[in-house]
This record gives sequence, C-alpha cells and structure tokens, in this order.
Amino acid sequence: MATDQAAFAPTRNRIQQAASLPQAVDVSAKKLRPASKALPTILKSLRNQVGAGINRYGLESADFSVISNDCWGQALYQEWGLPCKTPLAGSGMHAECFLRFLGDLPGYLSSPLRFIQTSRHPSVNRLRNRRQKWPMAVLRDEVEIHFLHYNTEEESRESWEAGCQNLNLDRLVVKFTIDKDGAQPAHITRFAELPFERKLLISERKLPGIDCAIQVPNYVINGAMMFRRSLRHFDCAHWLNTGEIRRQTPRVFLNKLLYARGA
Repeated sequence: MATDQAAFAPTRNRIQQAASLPQAVDVSAKKLRPASKALPTILKSLRNQVGAGINRYGLESADFSVISNDCWGQALYQEWGLPCKTPLAGSGMHAECFLRFLGDLPGYLSSPLRFIQTSRHPSVNRLRNRRQKWPMAVLRDEVEIHFLHYNTEEESRESWEAGCQNLNLDRLVVKFTIDKDGAQPAHITRFAELPFERKLLISERKLPGIDCAIQVPNYVINGAMMFRRSLRHFDCAHWLNTGEIRRQTPRVFLNKLLYARGA
C-alpha cells in the first residue's frame, strides 16, 4: 500500500491546486474527460472493424465449428460477424478435460449435461470462492465444463444445447492454448496427434517439431485478447479454408501493424 500512496500523491497535489481555480475552469475540464476517455474506445472499435474485414476476406465458408478450450472461438465468431456454431461459446475447460473431450466428441456431445457445485480442480474452487461462482457441469462424470460468462445453469444449458444443434461435425476447427489451465508438456504431443484437419496450438514459447503450433510471445490468459494477438502470427482465414498454417502472408503483416499495441 505504500506504493499506492506514493502513486496517489501527485493526484492529491493537483486536486489541491484545482481547488483555487475558478469554478468555470473546473466544470469545463470535467466536460472534457468523457470525450478523452471515449476516444481510445472508439478508435479501438474502428480498428477491430477494419481488422475483421481484412481477416475474414477470402473466407470460403462460414459453416464451421470452433472447439476451443477458452473464449478464443467465440471471439472469432463475434468479431468476424459470423453465426456461432459451437456449444463452448463463453465456456472453458481444463487441459486434461479438453483433450478427453476432443478424443470422443460425438460420445460426449450426446451425453447429458449434469451441473455440479464443486470442481475436481482445487485451483478452480479457490478462484470461484474469491469471485462470482460461474455455473459448472460435467459430461459422463469425466469432462468438466466451466460456463465462465453465464450467470445461471439455465442460461448455460440453453447455450450448450443451441451450440450442439448448430454444430458442424464435418467441418471442425480445434484450438488449444497450452500455457494455462493445468496444461502439461505431454498434452502438446497428445493434441498434435489428434486426427483433425484444422487444429491450432497456441503457446508463448517456440515448440520445434509441432507443425500445428504458433508462438504468441505477448501471451495473456484472456481468450478473446489472445484471438486478436494470434492474428499477428498466422493467417486465420487461410487456415480455416485449408487447414494449413501460414505464418508469413500479407494479411499477417497487416495484422502486425493493426494490432501493434496489443488487443
């Protein structure tokens, strides 16, 4: 807290100085603050719109389903203005659960969703005790799903069932981030060996010999932010079209400029 107090000291001095100024000056300054705060938000929104147009250009089909261990997939649908066709919108899984899920998608998707109050992962329980407790459910008592962006079990179930109905099993896209949620080195090989035509492994470090991996050095836990940051390191539309990961294309170069200051 000593550091916080030192940081606030200049602010207290400015407040004391402002108290001696005419009221009119203070009022006009207050009127300017919302605009100054809104400008970066407006510019970021415009940047994201331009980026969405650039990145979805040439996309051959919007009929694909993203299976992601975090909100990366939902961010793709939302930012590119595409219909969401995944049961995992706004949801996440621990690494082991996610790989089990990918190992038998049809079987798990046909299993009933059962909501639970306590996670098998102690770190999750500690986090839920500190924050608002999001809904959780299991499939076949093996795969645990965390509905991180929902308030109730009813909302979570509705989203899950709608996603299952819209899922395109013939055009699946799978994405796994290896640097969180209990991921271990062995999970890298297991994911790389999965028989999906379109699969992407995101890591903050280089993974030599893993063809489906891209390195995103400025790593953050937030899946939506990682979606934008990952666009600086591979051509997403080309990957969705062909399953090939291209790391150096004109589109990737434009994204490095467009998202130079992060997500």
